[in-house]
Amino acid sequence: MPAGSSAERQTARSLQAAETRQRLIEAAVQHFSENNYDDVAVGDIAKSIGVAHGLLFHYFGNKRGIYLAALRSAAQDLENSYNEATDLPAGRQVRAIYAAYLRYMSAHPGLGLRLVLGGRGADPEAWTVFETDRWHAIDTVATILGLDPSVRPLRLMLRAAAGAVDEATVQWLQHDKPYPVAKMVEAFVDMTAAGLRAATRLDARVKVDAALELLSQDPPHKRPRRQA
Repeated sequence: MPAGSSAERQTARSLQAAETRQRLIEAAVQHFSENNYDDVAVGDIAKSIGVAHGLLFHYFGNKRGIYLAALRSAAQDLENSYNEATDLPAGRQVRAIYAAYLRYMSAHPGLGLRLVLGGRGADPEAWTVFETDRWHAIDTVATILGLDPSVRPLRLMLRAAAGAVDEATVQWLQHDKPYPVAKMVEAFVDMTAAGLRAATRLDARVKVDAALELLSQDPPHKRPRRQA
């Protein structure tokens, strides 16, 4: 037997197991995006990628286990999207974050709504997933705008603004997306600016003028049109 062949087979099995687990998560994201939780069967998730449903129980324990894994995957996808436009001006970076958020929620409405609407009391584990992602987004936006996200008035009011963004997104999805993404993004920018101004009401020592200036820069209607 060639040296190292046993280790190589073990590595191959581990890679295959990781791939299968990831495919199950991706299938679960799709199923929970398109259907209510109670209408999703673990057998349907497994069948959609051609594996025995026992594998799902092996990797995730039960239906709730893969549901939480799907929520974590959704939150990670959102988090990854926040880092895709770091070479843009600050105002456009913030807009790119909001646009990515809306696109993801639009593509995964069922799962996205449950991520937002989980609620502390209704589903504490799902809420933890959502809240971790939300704070990451807040910290990212604050840093882009040159603000310290640990400053309490800013943290309080930016979380409030994020809550307004989430509620507006829920209403947008539930009413068949009546406004284009670009308009929703500009409304979200206005909500963020309002949160920054509100922070100065709580503590006049908080300075947000430079951040507001960055936020106001490079809106779509002020960008030069591309030549045909």
